[in-house]
Amino acid sequence: MENFVAIDFETANDNPYSACSVGIAKFENGVLVDTFYNLINPQQKFEYLHHIEVHGIRPKDVKTAPTYPEIYPKIREYLDGNLVVAHNGTLVENRILQASSEYYDLEPVTINFLDTLTLCKTILPGMKHRFKDMVKYYSISEITNFHNALEDAKGCGLLLLALLKDTNSSTILGMMNKYGYKDFGKLSLETYTPFSRSGKSKKNYQSVEYVGIDELVSEANIHKVDVDTVVLNGKNIVFTGKLLDCERKVAANIASGLGANVQKGITKATDILVIGLERTVDLGSDGKTSKVRKAEKMISQGHNLAIVDEKEFWQLVSNSKRSNN
Repeated sequence: MENFVAIDFETANDNPYSACSVGIAKFENGVLVDTFYNLINPQQKFEYLHHIEVHGIRPKDVKTAPTYPEIYPKIREYLDGNLVVAHNGTLVENRILQASSEYYDLEPVTINFLDTLTLCKTILPGMKHRFKDMVKYYSISEITNFHNALEDAKGCGLLLLALLKDTNSSTILGMMNKYGYKDFGKLSLETYTPFSRSGKSKKNYQSVEYVGIDELVSEANIHKVDVDTVVLNGKNIVFTGKLLDCERKVAANIASGLGANVQKGITKATDILVIGLERTVDLGSDGKTSKVRKAEKMISQGHNLAIVDEKEFWQLVSNSKRSNN
């Protein structure tokens, strides 16, 4: 049987680069041999709904915890070159690893990976496939504290072992082959291949370049919004640049749902300009979008317009959701 490492993250908010805890469980020859758990200081606002209420981690708990860049070498030590397993890992854990590497400018891990959620859907059709449901189905009694990153990581590894036993398989790859999966998913600096039966979808891992707001806007004109108190309700908001986490229209719909008026262009009534993190090809010779140039000009003329980056926007979203509850 192949050795593997199971991983789980918990996040502070909807940002994939807001990890606030990580749990890793190392399995050799079907036996749990090592574990690692650590809180992470995401240096971001915590959102109660879907986050604190789920995992119970609060800002005070991570106050002295290492940041993601500080803990990342330890994570890489466990993951690099190994088979990595996660439940819903294609959409969550891999996305967190990828987005965090991009956001913090860290070299990404090189791994093969397997998503137990995808595998469960194939092997056990017609059932509920949430992690808790699968743990209950296979009577994995060792796991009771769900949404603790280490417990979930251990549980994911035990779930994979249960699938091997259930399918009478001696190897992970052999089990995958029985159900039409030719190979593991792959994640590296150059490539990303999802864990799927087609095995055809493949794209360059770092096909885009990311830009910091400090490169585009003078220091005097940014980070003026108090993300601890400001909400989007009633604010006139404009987006510019390409967002890292989602398409602009998705972010615009979220902002509108929280009471903001999303404008297509900068006007005298604009309150907030949000700058996306992905560097795009439509920048001017000065590296700025036309909206950034116009916003800076209006600020110099005395208009009360705030420029924020994408990270700060999601913190405002968290604020607004919390104030609506």
